[in-house]
Amino acid sequence: MYILSIETSCDDTSVAILEDNKVLSCIIKNDSKQLNPFGGIVPEIVARYHEENIIKALDLALQESNISLNQIDKVAYTNQPGLPGSLFVGEIFAKTMAYALDVECVPINHIHGHILSPFINSVPKYPFMSLIASGKTTSIFLVKSANEIIELTKTRDDAIGEIFDKVGKALGYDYPAGPKLDKYFDISKATITPSFPPVKNDFSFSGIKNKFLSIINSSKMKNEEIDTITIGSSFLKYSIDLIIKKLKYYKDEYSVDCVCIGGGVANNNYFKQEIKKLFSDSFVPESKYSTDNAAMIGFAYYEKNK
Repeated sequence: MYILSIETSCDDTSVAILEDNKVLSCIIKNDSKQLNPFGGIVPEIVARYHEENIIKALDLALQESNISLNQIDKVAYTNQPGLPGSLFVGEIFAKTMAYALDVECVPINHIHGHILSPFINSVPKYPFMSLIASGKTTSIFLVKSANEIIELTKTRDDAIGEIFDKVGKALGYDYPAGPKLDKYFDISKATITPSFPPVKNDFSFSGIKNKFLSIINSSKMKNEEIDTITIGSSFLKYSIDLIIKKLKYYKDEYSVDCVCIGGGVANNNYFKQEIKKLFSDSFVPESKYSTDNAAMIGFAYYEKNK
């Protein structure tokens, strides 16, 4: 079975083609550099980028997979969550393709794609705990099967990737700021140590965002030199440690010793180091599947319907 999958939930335009659970091609087009003047996502602009890029991505995916359109058996697309305008572009394109090819068109939850992404091209190991940490969400799930996914906790406000970008911007880093925070991270410089909230509470990142923005703005107002390494390292360590504490709580609560990490924060080196200390079995998607991509949408469709 050949699956055409489409992902347009935020600023990445992605088209993939799978043969069952095997990825034949996955094209990702992103115009994030053009968003630098705005310091982040502008919904109307990224929706327009999707319109410009989606056919190009489809053409490249077909070329790379050596598959023709008339061989496609199913179309899967991201329907939630995400930016409404971006999702709409992907949905209309997917339904148009499915209608033209006379095949079924199936909506897939973007988060479920991230949850299953560590197992792309392989077989999931159920049950497992899943952390999705990205620019749009920060949640922990207990995953008993592809169709039995239980949310244990989520963020009440900002997502971790979102505050990485906002604090990173204040430190002078381009969007997306996560890779720069990771690059310049020095644990010996992480000397700013706020207290942690009760572990049973849902995630909340707005308070720590505001605390570090206040530190940065205070230095600017006093015309003091901003110690980007100390502030950035302290901010990153606190944010990651907050997640690790929460994971440990649920690991003990449900006696699950396998964890899967999805979302862009999975690329962070300090985070990967701490995960290995906590869990005996951990799975992280390949780097090319750790950010938004259509391969995970096609793979999620396969796992839910095999």
